[in-house]
Amino acid sequence: MTHRDLTIAEVLKDPLIRQVMRADRISVAGMANLLQDAAFRQRRVEAVGGDAGQDLSVGLKPMARARLRSGTQADLR
Repeated sequence: MTHRDLTIAEVLKDPLIRQVMRADRISVAGMANLLQDAAFRQRRVEAVGGDAGQDLSVGLKPMARARLRSGTQADLR
C-alpha cells in the first residue's frame, strides 16, 4: 500500500477535517494560511537540512501568529 500526504486542497475538502474546523471555529482561509505557512517552513527546513521537528510557530507570518494566539475563529456553516 502506498501512502501519500494530502494536498492542501484535499485537506480543506475533507469532511472530517471540516467538522473539526467547525467545532474549533477555524475558518477555511485561516486553515489554508496555516497549512501554506507550514508547507513553506517545511520546504525551507528541508532545503537547509535543519531539524524538521522545530517549533511550528517559528517563522509564521505575524498575522498567522496573532490569529493562533488570539483564537480568531469563523463560522464554517
